Amino acid sequence: MKIVLCKGQFMGPISGADETIVTYATQLRAAGHQASVLLMYPPAADDPYYERLRGAGVHVHSVASTGVQTSLSAARKLAAGLLRAVPPSQRLVRRRAQKISSRIAARYARECRDYFARCGADVVHVMTPDPSAAVMIEAARASGLPVLYQELGTPYHPPAFAAYYEQFVSALPHCSELAALSPSLIRQCREQLPYQLPLSVLPVIAEDLLAGRGARAGSPGGGVTFGFAARLEHLKGPLVLVEAFASVCGKFADSSLKIAGIGSEQQRAVARAEAAGVAGRCDFLGAYTDVEEKSAFMRSLDVFVLPSLTEGTPNCIVEAMSCALPVIASEVGGVGDMITPETGLLVPPGEPAALADAMSRLAADRNLRERMGRAARRRYEEFFSPQAVLPLMLSTYRRIAASRRPASANATPRVGPDLHPWGSHTVTPEPYAAPAPCPQIITPSTDRLDMET
Repeated sequence: MKIVLCKGQFMGPISGADETIVTYATQLRAAGHQASVLLMYPPAADDPYYERLRGAGVHVHSVASTGVQTSLSAARKLAAGLLRAVPPSQRLVRRRAQKISSRIAARYARECRDYFARCGADVVHVMTPDPSAAVMIEAARASGLPVLYQELGTPYHPPAFAAYYEQFVSALPHCSELAALSPSLIRQCREQLPYQLPLSVLPVIAEDLLAGRGARAGSPGGGVTFGFAARLEHLKGPLVLVEAFASVCGKFADSSLKIAGIGSEQQRAVARAEAAGVAGRCDFLGAYTDVEEKSAFMRSLDVFVLPSLTEGTPNCIVEAMSCALPVIASEVGGVGDMITPETGLLVPPGEPAALADAMSRLAADRNLRERMGRAARRRYEEFFSPQAVLPLMLSTYRRIAASRRPASANATPRVGPDLHPWGSHTVTPEPYAAPAPCPQIITPSTDRLDMET
């Protein structure tokens, strides 16, 4: 099949959405399908996600100029600085950024439509609810191509981003189908999104980080090494993690914490570790840039921890499971679909004491860690490995490609648990009026905001 995977831009160096689109594209390519990536704005020549795609032979096309991307990056840094310096300006800054981002994306509607008209794709697969995605959806529809929109998180969440969805959802009627990352997230999409399209599960894929790289080493000397890998930002909970780890250190003198990532909370996390007297047992490693570094990091751990305040189904959890690691994570978004009592522990978000209790429980019981790690590895193989997800992905693409038009109320996705354990979690909507074809000149709303600005 010929699939075009679309996103506004790469937001690296640590982006779950970027990781998802790159992994989907490279795995489709490895399976012999024609997968390409369309970006609204060009990536940097040394962007790690771009380099991975090039290395896998995946063509990457962008429609805007390099100068526009440079200007957007500068504006994003300025906006981020204002938000940190003057928190009360948050709503005003985001609204202003929303208008600017929408106007810029709208300029490239015709270029997107021209690209889709000549690309010969069977399906256009769009991710992230931002102005660029809305333009791409409408352009693909105007070119007669069926569109799959994939929601990578929870609609209208966190609350600060609700306004972004209020504008983006106007593009959803031009999609043939919506996908979510897990059954719980399907239910949330069904309840919260205003347009009743068919919904189906399309999980994340993670490369097997143990394959050909040897067994996981874990902590030397019998101690327990906890690990965290994500952006060091408030919503990922790094300060909660450091506080919980300080409590664990009082009980387990040989424990340590490795943190992979960068972000706005990095300095505060380091300061919190120093204030708690555990800085010498916390290793802030920065962001890894390739699969080998990622594998080496995960294989050096005994337990993976992700105390996020909001999530979809995080790639880093799947990567940890591929390395046979037990996982401790907040019960938010679709995380509860990923982690079972056999594979790890779920804790309430934002509660350091509960997180410390879970970490202490695994630190105290090596046999439990090993049992959970083995179960996590089996769950990875069954739910998130390329062998598990690709058949479901291809079935979804074929179903959408067969229609060549927005799905009707009578369309019943032919997907079942024989393809994937979550394959039967599909929602067929109530009847709805299909939208009229997009006009030849696409002018999206100028009141939309890039979610990742």
